[in-house]
Amino acid sequence: ERTKATVGGGEVSPMDFWRSGSMRSARDRRAGAPTEQQGFFQRIRNIYLPPWVPVVAIILVVFGVLGLLFVVRSATGAPRIGVDHWHAQYTYYICGEKQPPAPTWEGVGVHTHTDGIIHIHPFQQSEEGAGARLTKWFDYGGGKLDGDEVRMPGSADTYKNGDECPDGTVGEVQIFVSGAKVEDYKSYLPKDGDRVRIVFGPPEEQVQLDDRIVLPEELATREVTITIDQPDDANEASTTLTPASISVDAGEVVRINVINADEVSHGLRIAGFDGEYGTIDDFAVVPDGSDPTEAGLGDILQPGESGFVIVRFDDAGQIEFRDPTVITATGVIVIAETTATETPAPEEDFDEEFDLGMEDDRYAPDALVIGAGTKVKLNLINLGEFVHNIRIAGPDGIYDTDDDIVSEDVLPGETGELIFVVDEEGEYIFRDDFRRETLTGILTVE
Repeated sequence: ERTKATVGGGEVSPMDFWRSGSMRSARDRRAGAPTEQQGFFQRIRNIYLPPWVPVVAIILVVFGVLGLLFVVRSATGAPRIGVDHWHAQYTYYICGEKQPPAPTWEGVGVHTHTDGIIHIHPFQQSEEGAGARLTKWFDYGGGKLDGDEVRMPGSADTYKNGDECPDGTVGEVQIFVSGAKVEDYKSYLPKDGDRVRIVFGPPEEQVQLDDRIVLPEELATREVTITIDQPDDANEASTTLTPASISVDAGEVVRINVINADEVSHGLRIAGFDGEYGTIDDFAVVPDGSDPTEAGLGDILQPGESGFVIVRFDDAGQIEFRDPTVITATGVIVIAETTATETPAPEEDFDEEFDLGMEDDRYAPDALVIGAGTKVKLNLINLGEFVHNIRIAGPDGIYDTDDDIVSEDVLPGETGELIFVVDEEGEYIFRDDFRRETLTGILTVE
């Protein structure tokens, strides 16, 4: 008969034998065996947490992430979606010639409407803050502006630092904002009311003082003279500026000679486009022989003294000028818009003539049939808002090879022509170099 376990020893599971190789009592487990040291993670796992703790932790994490996103987005800065709507006027000059404004593009909040204005009202977060820089405006329109080259959106012409102008001078990319030259224009972000001048041409060593713009004398291409006088010595209100109106062309650099014919001092100051005197876009007369870049020179001529001021205005309009000693003596500069004069191309003989419309997404028509060996004239009509051309692949059927026939680039709203002869019968593919996938067609030669 099996002996019963000692009273007080408690019940012992048969599995204890198999686990340890010998039987242990509950007393051994409670009192006899040493306590095993628990690790850090074991202690954490054994901590009891109320059921609401994980819920609170998740809420805190969610609000923390949202707060971080808010801080990051706030740091983006203006312009902001739904908050800012800015306009900055711009002009574009190549080697002294004013160029047409960029064509309209939409779909992004930083764009233009063929109006010479940079429109800035972001549609998406990538267009906020630095996403509205001038360089990004070029990118959005398909143009380019970086450290050494410029291509206006809608134009096929790229100008790089070191390229020569028609007069042989070496050009470089330059940006001016409200009359002041911007050295680091990669980071420049147009502000509401800015007047941006984008230039490729000889370096313009323009000096910007606190109350005026100073242009080098050698830039002037024309001179006009204004005489200041006071016919009634006892009445300064009789002071006259003769002539009281002068005309210049937009972008023209003019030297205004000023003669003080009176027995008291007078001066001349020209307000900028802001219409205010004493601001950074003013022009001010200085005495002959003086250095216009000296900040404290003033704008006053002594009795009988002569002076000069070099001016340039990039946009059409009217600018007021006055004698700062008699502010009722005023005049106006009328700035006329200029347009480039195109030289007509000589007429050429041809056997066949076709009109080819170039839209932004297709040619009209996109299939042409001509006779082998005939001289063909294509009248190219750009009906789109971007620059287009036509490239006809040669008999090898491959683009960008020596046997291609290529037209000139045609700007939006303008026309061009391509005159050519194909001697071999067959089908020839053609495309637009600026819309290679969408503007394509077939030329059949019979």
